Amino acid sequence: MPRRHHIGTVLERIRTARGQTQEQFAGTLKISRGFYSEIETGSKDPSIKTLRTISRRLKVSADVLLGLA
Repeated sequence: MPRRHHIGTVLERIRTARGQTQEQFAGTLKISRGFYSEIETGSKDPSIKTLRTISRRLKVSADVLLGLA
């Protein structure tokens, strides 16, 4: 499974478990809804900086987001 797909799958799982829309979740992550949607669908990869920010804000290790844990 490509990493970007895994990241999007994990983010979607967390988002839906929290009962949030993409707009709300993107706000939590402090990124645009459009960019968040592209990450979730796998059409864009987050930068390392963005991945680190997402990891911190969600309190989920980057290893989990990348499928390494």
